[in-house]
Amino acid sequence: MKHFTDLITSEKSLLNSSADFSSIPQLLSDFHSEKILKMTDSFSNFMAEVHEEEKLVILIDIVGFSKDSTRNQVYKIYLFQRFLGNQILTNKIASRGKIRISHFVPTGDGCYIVADKCDSRTALNFLITLLSGFKKIKLENGLSISLRASALIGTVVPFFDMAHHLNYIGEGMNEAARILSGGQKALEEKYLSEHQEAAKGEEKLYSRNSLYLGDSLTDGLEEFREDYTDFFSFPQVADKHGMKRNISVLQGVL
Repeated sequence: MKHFTDLITSEKSLLNSSADFSSIPQLLSDFHSEKILKMTDSFSNFMAEVHEEEKLVILIDIVGFSKDSTRNQVYKIYLFQRFLGNQILTNKIASRGKIRISHFVPTGDGCYIVADKCDSRTALNFLITLLSGFKKIKLENGLSISLRASALIGTVVPFFDMAHHLNYIGEGMNEAARILSGGQKALEEKYLSEHQEAAKGEEKLYSRNSLYLGDSLTDGLEEFREDYTDFFSFPQVADKHGMKRNISVLQGVL
């Protein structure tokens, strides 16, 4: 195929009155079509290599992180990461090998933890043990780090990001974020409706130190009744896209 670029490779060809400029639109169209076909072939090959995996996806968020001073942010994230490194990477709380961590994905004010798929009881035992352990971390004022976390079994795809680090993308990662934000909103609205004027400004305090769960991890919750102070079930919570899901909340896990 004659390429569009072949027609205008020099000033001479452009200035030559004999040049057939009427053919430029068609040449340009053919050139773009060829590029699109090559991109399509490349995309098809890429998609054939994409491997979806069912994983336990956990999203942990440090409460109030963005409102902290830079110094406090650095301090909190240091304590947060050190605890995870000491406890998980050394398998101290990984349910005696029943939980296999695939990767950590930093989020700035927390992280995703991606682990191999497991039964809900094993996952809940790991989650509650992990989150309860954060009580041991004390800040300079003597208080513990406040967290929120969500978890579910979902679909993810591993890939190498722009920094050449192993990362994950997919429905499971998105759903963990939606469960966390949707569950927090539902819990705060419930608290506001019950406490009215007295609750203004306190609703976000009420939703902290909670674990938000998707339906895939709600079996066997009764076995862990002593590990949380309150339980809430919110059916069909809608997010900003209008997508609805059931969210269970264990409050007072931390």
